[in-house]
Amino acid sequence: MESATVVLEKSKRSISIECPTTISSVHSLRQIQQFPPLKAWLQSLDQQPISVTKLCIQSVDAFKSGNIGFIKFATDAHCGDRCIPGIVFLRGGSIAVLLILRTHKKPRVASFLDPDYCVMVEQPRVAVPDSKLQELPAGMLDDGVGVSTAVREILEETGIRVEGGDLVDLGSVYPSPGACDEEVGLYACEKYVTEEELERVKDRLGGLSDELITVRLVRVCDLWRQTSDMKALAALYLWDRQNSEI
Repeated sequence: MESATVVLEKSKRSISIECPTTISSVHSLRQIQQFPPLKAWLQSLDQQPISVTKLCIQSVDAFKSGNIGFIKFATDAHCGDRCIPGIVFLRGGSIAVLLILRTHKKPRVASFLDPDYCVMVEQPRVAVPDSKLQELPAGMLDDGVGVSTAVREILEETGIRVEGGDLVDLGSVYPSPGACDEEVGLYACEKYVTEEELERVKDRLGGLSDELITVRLVRVCDLWRQTSDMKALAALYLWDRQNSEI
């Protein structure tokens, strides 16, 4: 077992980080400590009256590039004098985009009346498991900038080009705060296309070489009943709320 101690900058509280040698022999403790989501988590913890005295690394998973992608750890955590659940799956932030394709301008209506199309990506998800889960175009926030990540992910997953200035910031949500740090930044984008361009998007294959993505078009008014994707449902609600205030 390897160990190190970190001291939080503001509160000066100390946290002992322990890591089994079976993990540290592959990913050094120093490399683990430099994992951006862990550094961000510690900075956020420093602002909270939650006391963590020990952090025990349980697993580390890396991408093909060798960069760490996910860390799972257990903590000794207290809020006041009460012990609280402290198992964390650390993966960092992500983004998702409600991309609406329109063929002509029309008066704005509520989503449940909107006949235009939302772009969804259909792909197999082992964790659910579902071989044809339909979701908003989304991706991990690996450069720290939500807008540029959103523009890139839309192009990679759907083949559709949008500009950063076309994106509307809808805010963010925590889909599973009981165990995961992921904060999903939500955006909306309306893009005007021709009928021919709309047809070319339907059922297009997208994504990188190791992704099995098919682009699907779903009418905005049907989206709430056609997907169980939390990102899509949250973005749809926030899009409605923003438009109701215009």
